[in-house]
Amino acid sequence: MDEKTILLFDDYLQGALSPEEKDRLELRLKTEPELKDAFTIFKDLNGHLSHQFSDERTSFKDTLETLADKHLKTTEAPKKDVKVISFRPLRYLVAASVIVLFGVTFWFQMQDVGYDDYSFKGSIDLVERGGDESAFAKAEKAFNEGLYTDAISYFDDIIGNDPDNTQVLFYKGIALVETEDYVNATSIFTKLSNGNSVFKYKAQWYNALNFLKQENIEQCKQILLKLPPEAENYNEAQELLKKL
Repeated sequence: MDEKTILLFDDYLQGALSPEEKDRLELRLKTEPELKDAFTIFKDLNGHLSHQFSDERTSFKDTLETLADKHLKTTEAPKKDVKVISFRPLRYLVAASVIVLFGVTFWFQMQDVGYDDYSFKGSIDLVERGGDESAFAKAEKAFNEGLYTDAISYFDDIIGNDPDNTQVLFYKGIALVETEDYVNATSIFTKLSNGNSVFKYKAQWYNALNFLKQENIEQCKQILLKLPPEAENYNEAQELLKKL
């Protein structure tokens, strides 16, 4: 994809296309999935533009038009074969356009980061340590199906007979975050973080996510900064810190 496509998208969003040009583009968007995907990206980014950048936007558009004309002149040739062009580079061209217009800081501010990006994925498999075996099975099933309130109830049944079961405590903490019971989740994760179980650092990581879900960014960062390099989620923590 070239500069002409970006200009076409921009003119469409600005209402600068003729009725015929508008109809042609809308037809292409309906029949060309990759073009539609590229347009969606551009439209989303364009929605973040503000009036204070209008001069820079106009200047950048003029530059694109110059590049487009130059590109057109240097690539005109008799067409013999139909060439399939990948739309993937357009992603980078659109992204680069935004960075040039608004700067790297503005670009990273637009990249939303939230709890769902790092939340627990997958299923759990509890290790039964005596007590009511059915409670373990029910807790697993409820948690894996996203029925966190039910899972918490079954976790409590297990903990009632085995209060030091760190695995169950850890997953209960996650379930509490999912049900927005942040205070009790913090209590569990803090207890595990101060202990010496295999969940010590994972509890610290999920406690940071607990505060991320509450949009308490400073507290989240403080916890992430204390996560040691040997922690399983250390690299993820460093990645998240860069985004916050």
